[in-house]
Amino acid sequence: MSDIEISMLDRCTSWQLKELLALASTDDKTTRNWLLEVGDLEQMASLLTEMCAGTGQSGGALLQAVCSPETPVDAVVAIKSTAKRLAVAADDPRQKAAATLLYHLTVAAAQGHQARNISSKDPGERLDL
Repeated sequence: MSDIEISMLDRCTSWQLKELLALASTDDKTTRNWLLEVGDLEQMASLLTEMCAGTGQSGGALLQAVCSPETPVDAVVAIKSTAKRLAVAADDPRQKAAATLLYHLTVAAAQGHQARNISSKDPGERLDL
């Protein structure tokens, strides 16, 4: 590999490297790491805010609400619906990952804070998540 190619790889983000490796992979079932795709909490909030443009919602506010034990379960269910809608409308993999992660956070928050399963799946099926 030439120095130019190595230099180009040094400038890639972890998400970009993962995508390049997935393209070269012969394994059809590559496991997604949403956290690598999203980056960090600030980037996730930013991606969600971007996706909520025009709705008056903020990604940071959605995340805060989901993480707060005081948020009523009805509000968590509403955020779960928002996350599903955002995931369907996502323009790129990072946005889809942020919305999908928000969805899973809502399910975990309802289970952890209110001991309520707001998913159609059995909680045992979600253990690896």
